[in-house]
Amino acid sequence: MLVRYTRQLATAALIVAAGLGMGACSAHPGAAVITNNGDYSIAEVDEAVSQIATVTAGKSSIDAYEVRVRLINEPQLVAVADSVGLSVTDEQIDQAIEQTAAQTGAQVPAIGRGTRATVRAVLLNQQLSQFAQMNPAAVPAMNETLEQARGAANAQINPRFAQPTLGGGQAPTMPLFGDAVSGAKDDPTAALLGGNAH
Repeated sequence: MLVRYTRQLATAALIVAAGLGMGACSAHPGAAVITNNGDYSIAEVDEAVSQIATVTAGKSSIDAYEVRVRLINEPQLVAVADSVGLSVTDEQIDQAIEQTAAQTGAQVPAIGRGTRATVRAVLLNQQLSQFAQMNPAAVPAMNETLEQARGAANAQINPRFAQPTLGGGQAPTMPLFGDAVSGAKDDPTAALLGGNAH
């Protein structure tokens, strides 16, 4: 009788420990990205990948990793854009999506929240890069604003997913907007941006 009771206690303790261990994996279960703008679920990330692929007729290189990176950086990009007087409106997002769909002959699906935030981040990055190219003297202040926004953010990517290098704590090898000044190659998502697709 004592052996049976001990086994039951051991089994119960194992179940409780397993439950606590699984619950401790994330304070936001099902969330792929947590930002100041709210949480984005794994389903929203997958939906964004699917919708961007649909709009670009499969010509976009944006995968789930890239969507997570764009979502986690979006609030910081908004802060930098605000600091230099730039912004991206919902109308600009809709226009970019519609123009891309027209270029590729695709239908525009009902755009989800994660897709909208991803496209906003892409467009903000494009605007900021163009601004930096036209105003190289503004790059240090832009990078400082970015670092301040990043430091104030409580942004996280679910630890089950690959972490971006910059967000993972490694120092960048060049300023974020330095690529615009140094003349880096075109972004492969140009069709999404409404630019020239190669």
